[in-house]
This record gives sequence, structure tokens and C-alpha cells, in this order.
Amino acid sequence: MVRENFEGISTIAIIALLFVITVLPGCTTPETSISSPATKTVTDLAGRAVVMPANVTRVAALVGPSYEKIFLLGQTDKIVLMMPQTWGWAVKTNPNITRIPTTSSFQNPNVEDLVSRNVQVVFFWDYHDPVTSMEKAGIPVITGSTSSGNPVSAEEFVNRQKQEMRMYGEVLGPEAKQKADAWCTYFDQKVEYVTSRTNDIPEDKRPTVYYVRGPDVLSTHGRNSNTMWLVEMAGGNYVAKNTTKEGLQTVTMEQVLVWDPEVIFMGRLDNKSVIVDDPKWADIKAVKEGNVYVNPDGVMAWDYGSESVLFMEYIAKILHPDLFQDLNMTTEVKDYYSQFYGYDLTDDEVNRILNHLPPAQ
Repeated sequence: MVRENFEGISTIAIIALLFVITVLPGCTTPETSISSPATKTVTDLAGRAVVMPANVTRVAALVGPSYEKIFLLGQTDKIVLMMPQTWGWAVKTNPNITRIPTTSSFQNPNVEDLVSRNVQVVFFWDYHDPVTSMEKAGIPVITGSTSSGNPVSAEEFVNRQKQEMRMYGEVLGPEAKQKADAWCTYFDQKVEYVTSRTNDIPEDKRPTVYYVRGPDVLSTHGRNSNTMWLVEMAGGNYVAKNTTKEGLQTVTMEQVLVWDPEVIFMGRLDNKSVIVDDPKWADIKAVKEGNVYVNPDGVMAWDYGSESVLFMEYIAKILHPDLFQDLNMTTEVKDYYSQFYGYDLTDDEVNRILNHLPPAQ
């Protein structure tokens, strides 16, 4: 009798346990809870640990290169708001960009608007007040561009470029992360290809280079800028590398005359006439020797976005054509756009990109 009662109770207990595990709503195994976290933490370029939803599907791209990075990673369907995009090749490579809402207040975002759009993450600068306002509203903010703390060596610059791309991949999910890793591998290969030939060039054999950042000819990038490291890795001697300021700055014509650069690259300006037809520049070596070049222009400015790896090759080809006879920029640009943008360029389209021309109408 005692044994029969014990067996009955055991049967009831087992049935009850199975009911709790398999029937009651909201009950999950420990394994399910661990594998499906509600949040994740991503470290941004400012070194901030930012907590955000584990599955990010709605972002605002409000910092310079953010659209281009997200496009490269194949995640533009997640952009619900972005800063105005003025590059013609961005539209050519992705016509759907015209359907993405834009904001004129990208430097001081309307927090209520972001909340109404259910934005889960904002890619932004390191501006303190707007970041604080967005975070108070419960919107995670990823710093995608910093106003100080530029890389102090070529190695640090290379690592920063990869850190930035991987940061976007971490935010946007597994597929984006995989493509970010592929880009980093490509970037390393191209840096090795160029620097293996330029690292040992003595100082007196490195052409001096002045960079016109735009919007005018006396605006340039200072020391430790992306442009400086691209020029230096490509075998040039960047004349503004000893300026006291790191970022965008205005220099004097007198300073340019002292530098007397042998080569001038012009970013974000569409013609050379503002320099080569100006008498004040007539005695500059680069002008006298015909070495003034307008930057190529792609989905993003080549001095700022991921295409800077192509800019490094472009500079190296111009500064040291004897060392880079095997480098075909048409092939490089075609391969890059096909692999990372999913767009197959024609020869004419590559020629237009390399000559700072918009897509043909």
C-alpha cells in the first residue's frame, strides 16, 4: 500500500513538471535565455561602451561616413533617417537612397523626431550636448567620428580604420560583421602592397605634398589627419604634418610658398583652375611642373570614407610610377565597387570617378 501511494505521487509530480516546462507560456530553458540576450554592448571610436538592442534594425546615419559604411556592409534597409547625401555616385550605386528620409538638423538632431521613428541607434559625432539629449531620451549613440585624438602613427591609423569598420559591423549584426572582417582583410592587403614598396624610400626621395581639403584652396588637413597618413604611407612627404592643429584648418598663402610643394592633391573641388590659373600660385613647384591633381570622387569623398584605401593607391601611383607600374587604378576601382558595393562599373564610369566627375546623365 505504501509503495502504491509513492508511485502515484511520483507520477503526478512528473506530469506537473512536464506541464510547466512545455505548456506554461513564458517558460524557457536556461539555454534559450543565454543565447538570446536583449542587449549587446559596442565600444565606439570615443572609447564609450554603448548598450543597445541585440538586434538593431532601425538606425539614424547622422555622421559623415556613416551612410557609406552602412551601404558597404549591405544594411541600408536599416537606415530610417540620414544626413543629406550629395555624392552622385551614392545615388548611382543605390537608387533607393532617394527614399530614405533626410534631416537638415543632423548636427543637432530633433530628439522627438528620432523617438517617433523608433530609432534604436544613432551614428553621430562626439558633440556633448546632442549626445546627452539623445541618451536621456533612451536612444543609444555611437560616436563614428571624433574631434580629437587622431592616430599618431601609421600603424595606429590602420588599426583605427579597421576598428571603425568593425564597430559598424558589431552594431548592424552578424552579416555586417562578416563583411566588415572581409573589408579589414582587404585593407591590410592593400596597405602591405603599398607600404612594402614605400617604407624604405629616404626622406629626400619623397615628393612634398600639399592637400587642398576645400571648400577653398587654403583649407587643408593638419598633422595626424587621415590624409596625412595616406600620403605618408604612399611615399610622400606631407607638408602640413608639423602644424599645431590636427583637423581641418586654414593656412596662409605665405606658408604654402614656404612649403613649395612638388605635388598638390585637391579634395572636394572639381577643377584645377582655382590654382593653376591664379598668379599667386605660379611659382609653386607643383604648378610649374604640372603636378596638380583633382581627387577622384566616389560614393564618399576619398579622403574620408572607406575608399581612402583606393586613394592611398592612387597617390602612390602618381608619386612613384616606377614603383607601381603593375598598379592599374581602373582595375582596382572596378574590383572594389564590385566586391564591396555590389555594383559593376563600366570603363567610362571608372574614368569619371577617377576624374572627379559625376555619373553621366
